[in-house]
Amino acid sequence: MSQITADIGGGAGHGGDNHGHAPIRIDPALVTLQAGAGQMVSNVLLLAGVVGMVFTIVGGFSVGARHALMSYLVGATVSLGFALGSLGYVMIFQQVNAGWIVTCRRQFETAATLIPFCALLFLPVLVFPGRIYEWMSPEHTSGDVLAVHKAPYLNTTFWFVRFFVFFGLWTIFAFKLYGWSRQQDVTGDKWLTARARRMSSYGLLIFALTSAFASFDWLMGLDYHWFSTMFGVWFFTGNILSATCLCVLALGFLRLRGKLAGLVTEEHFHDLGKLVLVFTVFWAYISFCQYFLIWYSNIPEETAWFNVRKTHGWENFTWILAFGHFLAPFLVLLWKGTKRSTRGLMLVATWMILMHIVDVFFVVRPATYPGRMGLEFWWLDLCGIIGPIGVFLGVLVRQMGKAPLIPMKDPRLPEALHHRNYM
Repeated sequence: MSQITADIGGGAGHGGDNHGHAPIRIDPALVTLQAGAGQMVSNVLLLAGVVGMVFTIVGGFSVGARHALMSYLVGATVSLGFALGSLGYVMIFQQVNAGWIVTCRRQFETAATLIPFCALLFLPVLVFPGRIYEWMSPEHTSGDVLAVHKAPYLNTTFWFVRFFVFFGLWTIFAFKLYGWSRQQDVTGDKWLTARARRMSSYGLLIFALTSAFASFDWLMGLDYHWFSTMFGVWFFTGNILSATCLCVLALGFLRLRGKLAGLVTEEHFHDLGKLVLVFTVFWAYISFCQYFLIWYSNIPEETAWFNVRKTHGWENFTWILAFGHFLAPFLVLLWKGTKRSTRGLMLVATWMILMHIVDVFFVVRPATYPGRMGLEFWWLDLCGIIGPIGVFLGVLVRQMGKAPLIPMKDPRLPEALHHRNYM
C-alpha cells in the first residue's frame, strides 16, 4: 500500500533540518476516511435532530412558545459549547506549544469550524429573544430599579451587536487556525505553527472575555436580577469538559474503525482522561464555590436564583449533579485503567456529556416558570435538547472526513508519535 510522507519541519525554503527525525511515513488508510464513510451515522443524527426540532415547534404551539424556546436554548447552548470549547483547546495547545496532542488536535479544529453553524442554530433565539429574556419586555421591567440601572448593558440593540461580534470573532479565530493547519498539511511550512501560536496569544484573552460575556447575555440574563462573578468560569469549564469528551468519542470511534493505529494510542487517551478528570474536579470546585459564596453573603438578588431551584422537584437535580457530574466520574477516573481503555473512556465521556446537558438544563429550564412549575411537559424538553444537538453532531460527522484525521506536517508530530505517560 502507498505511504504518505510527512516531512516534519524540514525541506527547502522552510528553514529546518527535520530536527534529526527521518521523514515519517504514514499509511494513508489510517488518516483518511473513504467517501461516504460515516454517512449512515450522520443521517441518523440529522434525522433525530430534525424530528426533535419539528416536535419542538409543535410543542411551541401546543404547550407554549417560551417553554419550547427555553428547551431549545439548552440544546443550542450545549452544541455551541462543543465548538467553543474546541476552539479554546486549539488556542491553548498552540500557545503552550503542546506536542503530545498533535495527532488528536484535528478533531478539535474540525469541531471549532462549526461555530458559524452554531450561530444558525441560535437563529430561533435571535428571532424571538423577547419570549426568552424578560428584560426585553417593558411590562416586566416597568418601575424595576435594577432594570433601569442595567439598561446601558441590557438593551436590545447592544444585545444584538454583541451577538454578532461574539460569533464573528470566534469564527475568524476558528477558520484562521484551521486554515493554517490545513495549509501546513500541504506545504509543511513550520512558520504556520508560529503564526498560529502568535494569534493564540491574544486570541485566548479575547476568547475568555467574549465567552464569559456570551454566558452573561444568553444564560445569566434569563434572570436579569441575578448575578454571579463565577458564572463565566462555570460556562468555560462546561464547554472545555464537553469538548474533551466529544474528542474522546470521535477518536474512539475512529480507532474502533481501524483508523489512527499507532498515531493515537492509549498514551493519548490516558492524557485525555486526565483532562476529563481535571475539569470534572474544577467544575465541582466552581459550582460549589458559587453556591457557597451566595449562601454566605445571603443577598436577596443572588439567593433568589437558588431558591427557585430548591422547589417543585428541581432540588433533585442538585443531587443528580453532585453524584453524577462529580462523585461517580471522579472515582471512576481515578483508576488508571479507565483512562487507558478506549471503550472505558468513551463510556465515561458519554456519561459526562449527558451530565453537562443536565447541568445546562438546570440553569436554563427553571427560569421558564419561576416558582410555578417543575418538570412538566418533559417530552418538549427532550425534543428541544435533541434537536440542535443531533443536527450539530450529524454535521460534525460529515465534516470529519473532509481533511486528514491528523495534522500531517506539524513540526511537533514526532513528539506526539513518541508520547509516553510517566504518571
